[in-house]
Amino acid sequence: MPTTTGPRMMTLLRSLSAFALGGALVLGSGIAQPAQAHTSATAQTQAQAALTGSSQASVKLGGSGSSKPKKKKVTYCTGIEKKKGVTASKVIEVRQKTKTTANIYLCKKSGKRYVRDGGAYAGKLGYNGVTSKKREGDGKTPTGVYWLRDGFGTSKNPGLGKKWTKVTRDHVWVDGKASKAKGYNTMKRKSKGYRGEALYQPKPYKYSQVIGYNEARKAGKGSAIFLHANTKSMKTAGCVSMYEKSLVKAMKWQGKTKTQIVIH
Repeated sequence: MPTTTGPRMMTLLRSLSAFALGGALVLGSGIAQPAQAHTSATAQTQAQAALTGSSQASVKLGGSGSSKPKKKKVTYCTGIEKKKGVTASKVIEVRQKTKTTANIYLCKKSGKRYVRDGGAYAGKLGYNGVTSKKREGDGKTPTGVYWLRDGFGTSKNPGLGKKWTKVTRDHVWVDGKASKAKGYNTMKRKSKGYRGEALYQPKPYKYSQVIGYNEARKAGKGSAIFLHANTKSMKTAGCVSMYEKSLVKAMKWQGKTKTQIVIH
């Protein structure tokens, strides 16, 4: 590094010179003169101050190059990495916490692994817990790996990059004892003769997304499984629900990317 003579160094040199000169005069005469003694003391004080300032500047200069930016801690979604069927670049993990609650994480693929990109968000499950053998009306959330499909709601799309249906009082989701031929597990209209769960529910279905469960539409295996906003009772009949603010974050995070959901 090039050496430069700064203001502090010049002060140091002048002070040292004055100190040396004052000392020489005292020694040469053998008599301590008050004015000379004062000059010598002043010069010594200035020299010490200059040395202290120079030393502090050196410490600051040396310290500035030693700090390194901290690396962001990476947390992996280990709970889904060994799940059979997980192939999407984005996955929403719903990890059961208690019988009816869950922690929800947004997981993004990085190389051969999945890293947490959001969460944990508080989630709600079916009022009777979860099951791997879902049946119509059992009040349980089906465990497994599913694709997240289109969205719908009583309000406009909050940012989900997929098809969105703004529902009216005419929209229903065919459930119950209906057969595949009668539209089981699909969105239909009452005005066309279909019956099912009303989708015009401003609290839970302000924003909602279809979970691709029972897409073969086998009668009795379960229907109307959604990712939606919390109900007033904070219970679901088999869906996964979140606080509205968290749900919107999850929808915007998906964007147009094909996303899976893992419930376990």
